[in-house]
Order: sequence, then C-alpha cells, then structure tokens
Amino acid sequence: MSVPRTNELLVRKSDSAEVWLLLPLALAAVSLTIGLAMFLSGTERPGEVIQPVIVVLGGTLAAILVTFPIPQLTTALRTALTRGIRGGTKPSEMIRAMLKVCDVSRRDGLIGVGDVQSNSETLEDVCMLISDAAREPAIRFGLERQQANERAFHQMISDVFAFTAMYALLMGALTSLIRFGAMEDGMSGSQVALPFVIGGSLVMLMGILLGRLRSAHLKELVVMEIAYNGAAILLEDNNVQRLRGRLAMLVPPGLRN
Repeated sequence: MSVPRTNELLVRKSDSAEVWLLLPLALAAVSLTIGLAMFLSGTERPGEVIQPVIVVLGGTLAAILVTFPIPQLTTALRTALTRGIRGGTKPSEMIRAMLKVCDVSRRDGLIGVGDVQSNSETLEDVCMLISDAAREPAIRFGLERQQANERAFHQMISDVFAFTAMYALLMGALTSLIRFGAMEDGMSGSQVALPFVIGGSLVMLMGILLGRLRSAHLKELVVMEIAYNGAAILLEDNNVQRLRGRLAMLVPPGLRN
C-alpha cells in the first residue's frame, strides 16, 4: 500500500539552507535602517550614516550574542523567515489537510491514517491519535501540550527580537550621549542625534517583526485547535462535508479567507 502524504502545510522546518535566505533580508533591513535614519534626521549624505550604523548595529549584535545562546538565535532567525515573512500556517491549509485525512480514513480505515506523512508535526501527531482511536481526554491532553509548547516557543523567539530592539535603542542613546559630550565645532544637532535615530529606526523594524510573529503565533494556536478538534470529530463521524462545516466554525472571522 502506498503511503499517503500531505505536503500542503508550511510550518517550522529544520532545513539549514533557509538561513542563507536571511542574508538578503538582513541587507534589506540595514538599507531600510539607513534610509529611515537619513529621512528622520534630515541627513543628506549617506557617508555620515555609515559610521553610527556600524556602531549601533555592531553593539546591538554583540549584546545579543552575549545574552542568548547561538541555537536560540539561529531558531529565531529561521522563525523570522517562516513566520515573520511568510506568515506561518493558514487555518484553511489545516482544514484542507484534515479533509484529506478524512478521505484516507474512509478509504484505508483508521490504521491507514497512521501512515500519513507531513511536514507538520501537529498533523502527524493528530494522525497517530486517530489511528489509535484515541478518546477525547487523550486528544484534549495532546492539544493542551502542543499549545503550551507553542506558547513557550513563541515567547523564546519574541524575547530575542524584543531584546534586540531594547539594545538598539540603548546603544543609540548612549552613542548620541557620547557624541554630545564630545561635541566639536561644526557638528550639527542632527549629527549628534543620528545614532539615537538609527536605534529608533531599528526598534520600528523589530516592532513590525514582533507584530507579524504574534499574528502567526495566534494562527498556529487556531491551527492546532482545528487539527485536534478535527481528530475528535473524525472519530465520531468521518463525513467530509460535515467535518468541513464544523472545522470552519473554529476559525475566527479575522482569519477566514
């Protein structure tokens, strides 16, 4: 018997090649930071921005490397790509996947569902519960465990970017204070404030990223609710149409397509 496979969910992956995709992203972030700093400070020559950018970004990077272990930073960068940029998993994708699982259960029985492979850990866990004909307490426990893991994961990732924003602002403020203390003749107020503006620009970018990560996190929680409730519904009634209608009711209005 061929092994069913569901490949429609884009979730966290351990593929190290994705890290290289962050290089152009990092360059774009640096360029955007320079552009914002020039616009907000009224600086017209890019050369005046390069040195404070290096000081603020370099100091922020050093502080982050001291604060967090490398594996956590690597995971945060991957998640910034899969969730912050791509948006994470859509509830509609999990609904489609559960409908395919329902088709498999009708064709191959509950045992066949256990052979389903996916790049979603949640979906594979749900399929194992279905193949074992798990009772509702076991399904509820699995849901609570997955959601607790997801909340801890999101907090760990958010801490990295929140501390990045804090360090950038502090580094910018400290550099501007030093410039003010050693202010030379001919140095304008905009040049003194430039490092602080650069730090503030980076804080804005981190705020955007944190907002997108939070949105993706909420979608992940909904996706898990759909998967585990779908398992419980499927074990009661594996009618595809009724399953689609009941799962659609679990999606909040703001996340419906």
